[in-house]
This record gives sequence, structure tokens and C-alpha cells, in this order.
Amino acid sequence: MTLLPNLMFDRDLLILLIEDDAVFRRLMVTYLELWGARVIEAEHGEEGIWQAREQSPDLVLSNLKLLAPDGQEVISCLKQRYPALPVIAISGQKTMADVARALRAGAEDYLAKPIRNWSLVADVITACLKPDPRRLFDELNDHLAFFRREDVAASRLCQGWRQLPERELGAWKLRCRQSSPWLLAEYIRLDQDLLLLLAEFDPLDMDTPVMMSLMAFLLNEPLRQYQNRPGCLLNSPARTLEYINRLILDAGLGCRVNLALFRLQANSNRVMMANGGMVGNDWLARCNAGPLGLKKLSASQLSYACSFPFDLSLHGGFGGKMQLTASHGSY
Repeated sequence: MTLLPNLMFDRDLLILLIEDDAVFRRLMVTYLELWGARVIEAEHGEEGIWQAREQSPDLVLSNLKLLAPDGQEVISCLKQRYPALPVIAISGQKTMADVARALRAGAEDYLAKPIRNWSLVADVITACLKPDPRRLFDELNDHLAFFRREDVAASRLCQGWRQLPERELGAWKLRCRQSSPWLLAEYIRLDQDLLLLLAEFDPLDMDTPVMMSLMAFLLNEPLRQYQNRPGCLLNSPARTLEYINRLILDAGLGCRVNLALFRLQANSNRVMMANGGMVGNDWLARCNAGPLGLKKLSASQLSYACSFPFDLSLHGGFGGKMQLTASHGSY
């Protein structure tokens, strides 16, 4: 086995490796240290979560097949507590269900064991730490080409994103009911606030399964760069809506998507929103920019006072209906 050259990373990284396979863990540590990183080792999920709190790593590599708590729970916990912390999932299973589980939990990327090309590991780590916008477009195009060829794979991956009727994210509790499998609800914590992404897809469009599967992935890049300041992309639902539309167009996706974004502000009892094709009440209509997938989309934004629990009832142009309730623990 030939080791790769020294110091592949540009800076002194601190990487947390959560891995219960001692042999693989030792091999991974050898490569990471050879490349110039400092490594914290954890044999199980609880230790990994504790080390993340105590050591503040720059990046986490976590086995997806850990014992209780399993890798998906560990990744979800880390992303809830530290949204900007890049997490890469590792697994000996190469099924699309595992990929979907890793992305659903919030992982930025996925590595399959056994690893035969170790330079790929360094490339994935570097990309997560220094994301290249063109890489995102290239990945979308690669995924799109694959799932257009493999209808069964697209269907299986889409099934992996089925909605849970109830979810908790920190102090937030959410309940969602929907009338169609072509509706998607995604929730992202932004400090004490909550960003809601509610979308409806065209059931007759061939790109819909991959578009549903990639929708949350489209927000990974702005989430990694998130900082709580006025100029940040995710602080503006209107700018975020335009960003998603631009990525859809750049990836060559032809499907139309009805999508609304809501930022619930727990400390000020306000909601900021931008709408791209969803209907249900007058304030949705007042800022409706039309469905995503249009070459020209200019989103407007509304902000108004709200109370918790926050109730939504809305639908799109393809017949699906969605009811969502978001409550906060301080109320």
C-alpha cells in the first residue's frame, strides 16, 4: 500500500472520527494524520457527541452503522446542535437507502467502505470545508443523469425521503399532514429560529423523484456558510428562493416546483416568508413569484407578527394539500 503525500490540507484541521471498527479507524487516522490533520477518536456515538461538544472539531467522519445511538441519530444530533459543522457519513453498505439516510440526517457527503481510493477521502473532506459552487452543479448533473437512467433507483431513493408526521428540532416541535406523496416538508434550525421549506412537485414529470431527493441537498451549501448576520443568504427567504431556482436551472432540471419558505423567529414572534407557487391565504398570494423552474424569478418577501403554535394550511397547483403546525418550547 502506497501512502499519499504529506500535508494535503491547507490548514491544521481538527477532525472527529466516530468509528467502532478499530482496524478501519486506525487506518483512517493514519491517513488523516499523514495529511496534516489532528484526529479525535470516538468508538461509539455517545462519546462522539461528547467529544464534539468538548473539542469543537472542524469536521466529523461518522460510521452510519453504529450501535445505539446509531449513526443516523448521531449525525442528526450533531447537525441540530452545530448546523455549520460538516459531517461525512461512512458505511460498508452501498444501497441507495443508506445514502438517503445519511443525507436525510444532514450529512454533507458519503463514503463507502472498503475505501480503495484514499485520495477521494481527502477530496471529499476538502470539498466539504471549502465548497466549490461548480462542484455542486456538477454533482446535481451527475445525480440527474444517473436517476434518469435508473428509474428503480430513483423510486427507492424517493421512498427514503418519506415525511415523518411529527418531528422535534431542539425546542421546536412540528406536526405535518399531507394529502400527496409529492409534497415535501424540510426543517432547518438557524440558531433559535426555524426555516421551513414546503414544496409540491409535479407527479407526471420524470425529474420529480430526483428533484425531491435533492431539494434538501440544495441548501447544504448556504447552511455551511450560515452566519447570523443580515447579509447571509439564509437570513432572507426571498434570496434563498431565488438561489434554489438558479440551481434548478443550472442543473438542467425541467420540472416545475411550487415552493414556499418560512423563517419562524422565536424571540420576536415574527415570520418572514417568500413564496414560489403555493396558495392558501392572502399573504401567500401577495408575495407569489410563481413556480420555480422559470428562467426569470424575482421573489419578494413578507414579514408579519405571528403566535405559536404557528399553523399553516396550503397547497400547490398539482392538487396536493399540506397542514403544518410548529410550536416552540418557550410558549
